[in-house]
Amino acid sequence: MKRIISFGCSLTSYHNWKYLVRNTPVTTIKRRCEMWGYDEWTKDEINMFDYSIAGNGNDLQHIQYVNAEYTGNILKDDIILWQISCPRRIAGVNQNKNDNIIKNIFTNKYMSLCNYSIGMGNPYYNEYLRRLKEYFPQTTTYNTVWQLNGVKRNNNKLLVMFGWDSCFENEEKYRIMEFFKKHGIDYIEESILQWSQRHNFHNEKDEDIHPSQEGFKSFTEDCLLSKLKELKWL
Repeated sequence: MKRIISFGCSLTSYHNWKYLVRNTPVTTIKRRCEMWGYDEWTKDEINMFDYSIAGNGNDLQHIQYVNAEYTGNILKDDIILWQISCPRRIAGVNQNKNDNIIKNIFTNKYMSLCNYSIGMGNPYYNEYLRRLKEYFPQTTTYNTVWQLNGVKRNNNKLLVMFGWDSCFENEEKYRIMEFFKKHGIDYIEESILQWSQRHNFHNEKDEDIHPSQEGFKSFTEDCLLSKLKELKWL
């Protein structure tokens, strides 16, 4: 049985990589524990644990990874699928909320998730965007690439993907890939959204951000699965 652990935002959570099993229905089980939550499915020699959280960024993925590793749910030989989200997303904390709570293993406190995607209907939305623009840290990409370098040391079978290209500034994505090459981190250059659009799979309701399920399926079957076989991990 091949164990696969995945991290990402909605570009992962909208499908949980269920198309890794070709033309076969996958039953997803949602699980939550004291520290984290994940979706799990098992089919055809694959046991998938998907820790992705829609609407959140790279820092949340690292929190999920560390919590899962801390509790022993990530093993040395696991395959790690890591979908990079927008560097301009950060997770906030608001301990008064009761949803999306994750435990901080270092402080033993709980935090709930809040980022710029909180929605236009929220009365604090405009103020949040203003403060985000004014105080947004410029170090998020630095944090992400070096944290992934650490993940690579812990799990050699790490494959990084990009959700969509427009979230990056100037040559940011190119520089990230240069870093991956230098540090021996495997990655897929074409983003999930761009692959889907190039193959004419469009999501009419949300075309600029999310592929259709047919697009997710195409990327998984014809790009990701091929890469995993090329690496001889599957």
